[in-house]
Amino acid sequence: MLDEVSLTVIAGNGGNGVVSFRRERFVPKGGPDGGDGGHGGSVWVEATTAVLVLDDLRRVRTARAKNGVSGGKQKRHGKNAKDIVLQVPVGTIIWDEEGNQLADLNVAGMRSEVVRGGAGGRGNARFATSIRKAPRFAERGLPGETKQLRLELRLLAEVGLVGLPNAGKSSLLQAISKARPKVAAYPFTTLEPSLGIAELNYETIVVADVPGLIEGAHEGAGLGTQFLQHIRRTTTLLHVVDISSDDPIRDIESVRSELEEFGEGLIDKRWLVALNKIDIEGTQGTCAEVEAALGQRGLETFSISALSGEGVDRLLNALFRIVLEERQDTASGKADEAPPIVPVLMEEVIQVKKRGGTFIVRGKRPEEAALRLGVESEEIRAELARRLARMGVKKALRKAGIADGDKVRIAGEELRWPL
Repeated sequence: MLDEVSLTVIAGNGGNGVVSFRRERFVPKGGPDGGDGGHGGSVWVEATTAVLVLDDLRRVRTARAKNGVSGGKQKRHGKNAKDIVLQVPVGTIIWDEEGNQLADLNVAGMRSEVVRGGAGGRGNARFATSIRKAPRFAERGLPGETKQLRLELRLLAEVGLVGLPNAGKSSLLQAISKARPKVAAYPFTTLEPSLGIAELNYETIVVADVPGLIEGAHEGAGLGTQFLQHIRRTTTLLHVVDISSDDPIRDIESVRSELEEFGEGLIDKRWLVALNKIDIEGTQGTCAEVEAALGQRGLETFSISALSGEGVDRLLNALFRIVLEERQDTASGKADEAPPIVPVLMEEVIQVKKRGGTFIVRGKRPEEAALRLGVESEEIRAELARRLARMGVKKALRKAGIADGDKVRIAGEELRWPL
């Protein structure tokens, strides 16, 4: 099972607008007719129940959407590129290269646009006015976004089964659900997490069997941290203990210590303890001693045999009681939440930095204008200057102390002051 992959996603560039004029024999004043460019394709990530693991993306080093098509004559619009949809299992979390969480796809059908395609440029027909009847410029398409993503799969379960190898977690999951994980009489039988659905009185809960933990698991020992992440979402942890071991209390402390070292609030979750394998002769006395010791710590304990089924019904009833209580608390908490605050849109701050005799302008809107237009002709430079003035760039440059002849650089394009 592959539960983490990295890949590069690249959106398509927008198509360029076109400079064109209608020239027909009997149409002396045809005017500009350059069409707009199409939008570049975006890349989406969608959660689906049809995919269970991230293995399908293992060989996908780069997911690249196509570019939009440039416009044409007679105001023909360039074709928009199709979006790419990457399907992932429900429970996938998307992170960017800086460690920011972009999306948590925890419901089937949820999707996230991880990179957006560039907008298409407008053709010269868009810029014709009663004053400027023959514009000889068009906009370029904007570049699409590029990101390095890390996709992490975390199983969606309400109860996590934890414990040392061969404690009987897989046997218990098999006893309370229809899941059929591998069961054998040797450690590390389970090599990947298993999910099971337990049912009681027409209610269901999802239970995850997490592979056995050993000392140093929080640092990656054994099956390590790659599976500890799967119990972050759980509300309740059921610690399965082999009561026939030499020192069950030590086993309990060992696992709790690893989860505390791993962090992420695992040690603060609701805990139950299942003392398993009471069908083995001579374990009754040990069970009584361990139950008394754990009772003093406030831990709810159940003596069971996953093999014979003894005590499993009582444990299952307790699990359902706790999980349903958690669901009600979560639902009531959401109902009490205050309505979201609509953020006030602030005017974009234009940044101007001086390096030598060059003034560098930064800001989304001015950079986008420079990318769309360029500086190839006098008419284009005049249009760019008009847009920059409307955005407040000229005012910011004067405030920064610009003088005649100084260079102005925006998104790689260079102009001379005065604009």
